[in-house]
Amino acid sequence: MAESGSVQQRKSFLRSLLLDKRANTLAIGAAAILPLIGVIGGGVDASRMYLAKSRLQQACDSATLAARKKLAGGTITDGSIPTDIEDHADSFFETNFGDGTYGTSDTEYELTSSVGTRMDGTAQTSVPATLMTVFGYDKIELNVDCSADLNLPNIDISLVLDMSGSMRHSVNGAVKMTALKKAVFAFYDEIMAVAPEDAQVRIGIIPYNSNMNVGKLISDVNSDFISSNPKYESRFPVMGPVMTDPGSDGGEELYDDGRELVTRDKSKLGSSTLFDYAWSNNSNHSTYGRTACRAYDGTYTVNGERWVISDEDYIKNYFRDGNGNRYAACEARVRKYRTTEASPPTYENGFLYWEYRQGTQDASVYKTFEQASAPIGSQGANVLTKKWDGCIEEADTVVTTDFTPIPTNAHDLNIDLIPDSEATRWRPQWNDVTYDRRWDVDGNVRRAEDDYENAGSLKNTKSDCPVPAYPLTEYPLDGTDRNDDFEDRINAMSPTGFTLHDIGMIWGGRILSPDGIFSSTNRTAPNGDPIIRHLIFMTDGNMDPGPYDQNVYGSADMEGRIAGFKTGTKQWDDDGVYQVLKDVHNARLDAVCEQIKNKNITVWTVSFANSLNDHTRGCASSESRAMTANDQTTLIDRFRTIATSIAELRLVD
Repeated sequence: MAESGSVQQRKSFLRSLLLDKRANTLAIGAAAILPLIGVIGGGVDASRMYLAKSRLQQACDSATLAARKKLAGGTITDGSIPTDIEDHADSFFETNFGDGTYGTSDTEYELTSSVGTRMDGTAQTSVPATLMTVFGYDKIELNVDCSADLNLPNIDISLVLDMSGSMRHSVNGAVKMTALKKAVFAFYDEIMAVAPEDAQVRIGIIPYNSNMNVGKLISDVNSDFISSNPKYESRFPVMGPVMTDPGSDGGEELYDDGRELVTRDKSKLGSSTLFDYAWSNNSNHSTYGRTACRAYDGTYTVNGERWVISDEDYIKNYFRDGNGNRYAACEARVRKYRTTEASPPTYENGFLYWEYRQGTQDASVYKTFEQASAPIGSQGANVLTKKWDGCIEEADTVVTTDFTPIPTNAHDLNIDLIPDSEATRWRPQWNDVTYDRRWDVDGNVRRAEDDYENAGSLKNTKSDCPVPAYPLTEYPLDGTDRNDDFEDRINAMSPTGFTLHDIGMIWGGRILSPDGIFSSTNRTAPNGDPIIRHLIFMTDGNMDPGPYDQNVYGSADMEGRIAGFKTGTKQWDDDGVYQVLKDVHNARLDAVCEQIKNKNITVWTVSFANSLNDHTRGCASSESRAMTANDQTTLIDRFRTIATSIAELRLVD
């Protein structure tokens, strides 16, 4: 049966359409529209979602970090976060992710604390879909988490603390020394609260005034670093010939003058025969009786001696023999003279006088902290002295005001000093053998007899030795309690004496340096990670050397090790002259601070109840690290601020 015309026409159209390439392209294009919409829309929305999520994460991180920083050294005990910390975090979040950011909605941020020192945050928001609505997506939900905590790397901290006498005074109702101890304990509590178990956290304690008690600290490293034969401003006995017998020129001398019996025969004077002294008992007997006795006066030679006889007395019935016969005796004054030969005087070596000058004393026993003797007793006798308290005299230095660079021979300013000669060794301060000769006179010697009236004032010099300094030491918490050793060492601090900031900073730098006498323990930490070093320098006053008392450089008026001598007379107490001494010590402080900072040590300075000056301000590593405090509360806050700044505030997993 033949097909109808209409059917044939339809087949012809479809066939032509099938064979038409333009029609195929159109069909394929139409079929691909929906997948293309999905790909393009998904890319646009994914890009917006990525930007929004990144910004949301940043906002969460910053808010949680801000909350942890505000918590500082506090802890959350029951999961309840103080309102001011929550508000602080919310403010940070809103600043970084405000309403409608990238068209978002339903944005929320929540701060929690699951651990005592850690802050946790969660944030969520909705990003509206654009082309993805074709597939039924109206919005995309985003969620992020964040956590922040304070933590410490390996860290070494040197506490350089002013112990001069002014710290005994009060400021705004609190004793400055008490306030400092509280501030140091607050610092410790802040640091140890965030110290991780695997990190090394060490603290060095350096109390100073115009002296430095580091003798034990040095000896524990190497006792040879301390001199055994140091020079002191001392007194030394001058020995020489002392007369023990004046001798004589020779001649006749009277050696006996008394009354005794004389012989009846003058030629027998000095006889040892008793009968020679028996006289006739007849008082009228002319030869050996009373008349002859009274006529005995005269000078006689007896055994080479000259006897002078006078004042005779006849004594009847003086003797009786065995037959009952009686005899008289003649008694007279007999002065006996003998001739002596000339003899020279005799001498022996003995004490002549004291000489007050600089000289060597044997400190080999004294430096071991045992009781030692020195020839400073009566007439140069050896006497026992007190045991060494640990205060030192510094190594050799030079008199100069130019410390750019630090002179090579200024060994005392070298924080990396490793002694290898007498000039570079430290000396034990020995007050018992150190005497003030009362004049500087360019270091001239003075003898005790030069001035009898004032000789009694040639006495031992005065020194104020602070409590011992301690090297970098780990003071871990005892459970949740403060370390006992740390508490004891801080509580033992007591203010006294004058102020030399430069010596405090010298030793603060020495115990931190990885290159000096403590290098074996300072270069690396047990875990192999780097060590971050900080020095905290606290003072309540300006430089005040105290020129007449013994300090780490001896006595300025006798030794002139820092600024030389005021020629001819002792005038260091004159305002203008004393200022020279202060200026030199301040210049030395500046040089030491730069040396410390150049070793990548961060320096913080805190001036308590006193304004910062150019030297204390300039010592800090930056302007923000130079602080002041005028009361106990502020001082504690300053130390806490330093602690939280030293700790690393970081995001944690």
